[in-house]
Amino acid sequence: MKSDFLFGVSALVILLMVLGSEAQGAWNPDTLANKLKAVSPAAGIQKLEIIKSDSGNLLGVAAHYQGGPLPGDRSIVLELDPPEARRVSASNRMATDPYWTEPFWTDSLGKLNPLTQFALWQEPDGKFGVMIALVGGGMVSRIEGAGAKVIIYAESKDSKFAPSKAPMFAIGWGDDPYKLVDDIYAFGFKVMKQADAQGVIGDLRVNKPFPEIFKYLGWCSWNAYYTAVNEKKLIESANSFKKLGLPIRWFIIDDRWMAVAQTVPVANPGRKQSITQFEADPEKFPNGLAHATKILKQDYGISWIGVWLTFQGYWNGVAVDSELGRDYKDALMQVSDQAAIPDPRGNAGEKFWDGWFGFLKKAGVDFVKVDNQSDLGSYFHGALPVNTGLANSHRNLEGPAEKHFNLNLIDCMEMNVDTIYQWTRTNIGRASGDFYPAKYSDPRRHTVNGFLNALWLSELLYPDHDMWMTHDSYAIYHAVDRALSGGPVYITDKPGVEKPELVWPLILSDGTVIRPDAPGLPALQSIFEDPYVSGKPFVAFARSGDSGVLGAWNVDRKYHPVTAELSASDIYGIKGDRFAIYDYFSGKVSALGRTEKFTVKMGIWDVRLYSVVPIQDGFAPIGLINKYISPATIGAVKREPGKVSVELNDAGTFAAYSEQKPKQVKLNGSLLSDQLMEYSGNLLTVKIVQLSDGRPKVQLEFFR
Repeated sequence: MKSDFLFGVSALVILLMVLGSEAQGAWNPDTLANKLKAVSPAAGIQKLEIIKSDSGNLLGVAAHYQGGPLPGDRSIVLELDPPEARRVSASNRMATDPYWTEPFWTDSLGKLNPLTQFALWQEPDGKFGVMIALVGGGMVSRIEGAGAKVIIYAESKDSKFAPSKAPMFAIGWGDDPYKLVDDIYAFGFKVMKQADAQGVIGDLRVNKPFPEIFKYLGWCSWNAYYTAVNEKKLIESANSFKKLGLPIRWFIIDDRWMAVAQTVPVANPGRKQSITQFEADPEKFPNGLAHATKILKQDYGISWIGVWLTFQGYWNGVAVDSELGRDYKDALMQVSDQAAIPDPRGNAGEKFWDGWFGFLKKAGVDFVKVDNQSDLGSYFHGALPVNTGLANSHRNLEGPAEKHFNLNLIDCMEMNVDTIYQWTRTNIGRASGDFYPAKYSDPRRHTVNGFLNALWLSELLYPDHDMWMTHDSYAIYHAVDRALSGGPVYITDKPGVEKPELVWPLILSDGTVIRPDAPGLPALQSIFEDPYVSGKPFVAFARSGDSGVLGAWNVDRKYHPVTAELSASDIYGIKGDRFAIYDYFSGKVSALGRTEKFTVKMGIWDVRLYSVVPIQDGFAPIGLINKYISPATIGAVKREPGKVSVELNDAGTFAAYSEQKPKQVKLNGSLLSDQLMEYSGNLLTVKIVQLSDGRPKVQLEFFR
C-alpha cells in the first residue's frame, strides 16, 4: 500500500476497514489510489480516504481538507481514470428541470452526462460496476464524464464555507447488478454517516414501513382542476366517485388551495407567490378547510385527506408582510425583502412545520405531499452549506410530520442527492416527472423514467409513478405501469369522465391496491439499451411471493412496431425450472422452462402483462385474473398429497395452470358447481361471484 502519492497537490491516501476477501474483478484500494487524483483546490487537501467494505468489492472516497473557505461551486474536484465499460446505464439530474433525474445510455464512463448521480455498467469480462455520488460535511457531490476521465466534484454553494471532510463517491463491482445496487447504497450510507452523522440523516427503504394510507386507492385534484381547485369541485368529485361505487379512500388537495400573495421571485422567475396564512384561501373554501374535510369524510366516505405544499411553504416561500410571516418570524429565514422560508440554519424551522401541521391536523388533514424539495437549496445559497441546510430542513419537517401525521408524507420534486439521502422515515417519493395528459410522447417517457429511476431510487423509498387519468387515451398503458410500480396508485379524473372499469384491475373491493412485494424494476434486458431506439420493448418485472409479473411497453421513439423476447428468467430472483405464463390481455396460458423465450409482436402503443408462476406437481395457482398483479391476490397456498388449498384476498375469477382437471373443487368448504368452473387447455378458471360474509378470505380446495 502506498502511503504517499502525488496527486497534482500533496495528498495522502489512507485505507480503512480492509476486511474480507477480495472480490474478483473489483479494484483494491491501491488500484483506486493509483487511478485517482485531486485536481483542486491547489492546496489544502490533506488526504483522500479510501474506505473498503467488509466484502471487499466496494470502495468509498472521502476528501479531507484543511484551509480557508473554498468556492461555492466545484469546491473540491477529483479526477478518476475509470474502469473499462462496454455499456453504461446512468441517471443524471436534469439541468433544465432540476427536480428530476432521467436515465441515459452510453458506452464509456468518460461520456457520463453532467450532474450524474448513479451509474451502472458492464465490463468486457461480464462483471458489473456501479458508482454513486455521496454527500456530507456540508457538501453535495456530482459525477460527469470528461473524455478519458471521470470527474467527481463536491460543492457547498457557500463561498464562505471551509469544509473539513467531504464524502465524494462510492464505487463497486459484482456479478449480480441488482444486489450490487442494493449493496452500494447500504455501504454509501455507512461512508456518509461515518463522515457526518448530523449531516446525513436518511435511511434505506427496507428499514422503513410503507405508510398505511397509501395501501389504498387515491385521487388528486391536480390534472382535474389544476390551480382552480375549491371546496365545491372537491365535493363534486367525491360525489361522482360515490355514485360510481369506486372506493377512493384518500384525496390530495393540490396546488392553490391556500391563501397566497404576489411577491418578487427569489429563486425561480416563474414563482411569484408566497403563502400568507395556514388556513385555506377564503374565496375557495369560504367555510374553512375543516368544513371541506368534514363533508368529504362524513358524507362521501373519503377516509383520509391530504394537502399539497412545498418545502418552502409555497413556491416563493412565506410572505414576510403577512400575519403568518409575523407570527412565525423566529422560525423563518428571510431570503428577500418580501419572502422567507422555514429556517434551515438549525432547528428553528421545526416550529413553523409544527404550527402548520398542527393546524392541518385539527382541520381534518391526515397527510401532506411536499413538493419542490430539490430546489430548496437555491433559496439559501451563499448563506450556509447546501447539504447542512437540507439535512436541517428535513429534520425540521419530518419531526412534526411524525407527530401529527405518523409520517404519512409523499416526497416530490426531490430527486437531487442532497435531498434523497435525508429521508429519515418518510418512505414514498416521486420517481418520474409529472403526468402530462396533453403530451403525446409522455406515456413512453413516463414509463421508462419511472422504472429506470426506481433501479436506484427504490433503495431510498417506494417509487411513486404519479397520478393518471382513466379517461386518458393511454390509460391502460399508464395503469399497467402503476400496477407494477409497488408505490401508491391514484387517479385525477374530473366528474363524469371516469372509467372505473380501468381501475378495478388495480384494487380489491375495499380499495386496497394490489401491490407486489417490492417496487417494480427494469428487467436486465432493458437496463443497458436505449429502449427508444433499440427496436425492443421496455420490460419491467415485479415479484409476489414465489411468483412474478412481467410488463412490456412499446416505447419506440419513432412509433414503430417492436418485438419482445421474454422469459421467466427476466424476473430477477424467481426460483423454479418450469413456469406457467399467463397473458392478462389474451387470457391464454402456456408452460415454459426457466430460460425458454416466447416472442411477442407489439403495435405502436401496445402494452403486455404476464403472470409468471412456478409449476409444482403439474399445478400453478395464478390468482384472480381480473386483476393485473394476479399472484398478489393469493393470500396463502397449502399443498398436500392429492390436494392444493388456495386462500384468496377477494372475489373474482380465479385461474390456475393444471395439467389435469381436478376431481372436485370446494369453495369455502362447499362443493363448487360445475357451472362456475371451466377447464380447457390446462387453464382452470373458477368464478367467485360474491363473498358470503362481508369480505372474508376466500378458500378454494382442489382435489386431484
